[in-house]
Amino acid sequence: MNALIVATNKQISSALASAVKRAGAENIALAFDAVSAKRMYGERGFDLAVIYADNFCGRGFELARAFAGRGNGGVILIEDAKDSDDIARRLEDEGIIVLGKPVSHVELFRAVKIVRATNNRIARLIEEKRDLLKKIDDMRLVNRAKLILMQNMGFTEEQAHRHIEKRAMDMRRTRAEVALDILKTYEV
Repeated sequence: MNALIVATNKQISSALASAVKRAGAENIALAFDAVSAKRMYGERGFDLAVIYADNFCGRGFELARAFAGRGNGGVILIEDAKDSDDIARRLEDEGIIVLGKPVSHVELFRAVKIVRATNNRIARLIEEKRDLLKKIDDMRLVNRAKLILMQNMGFTEEQAHRHIEKRAMDMRRTRAEVALDILKTYEV
């Protein structure tokens, strides 16, 4: 997990980096102002951004929003305890975790673990979506090829389907590859 820690105070940055590392982050980058944090976040994709809202330019929730809108990585915002509940309500729809200051190592550890689990789930869902889109594209190819066979060879839909399946088995290729060959043959 690649993490970006944003805080103006070097001691706080170091403490946060240490806690995030214990929670499983391998590569940790530090930014000490919002401008460099935005630049770094734009250049590299981070799996996690931890923003310690203190005196840097711009408010912490604006930076958190910017990060959440740019990528798939998780965002943890550490805000003043008096403001944290209100800010959490405003940011929860964007998937940003808000912790109140002072934050304990245990609380931060748990939040990082939640982000890691969420990132893993999102990655699996993206892969499933990619697989489903591929299957849909393959089905479209096969259906177009069946239609071509029906129009040009006088096959019924069932005959066209069997023809494609048999060729795929005989040639040890996928039905989509066979369908593509048929389309290349008959379409101009």
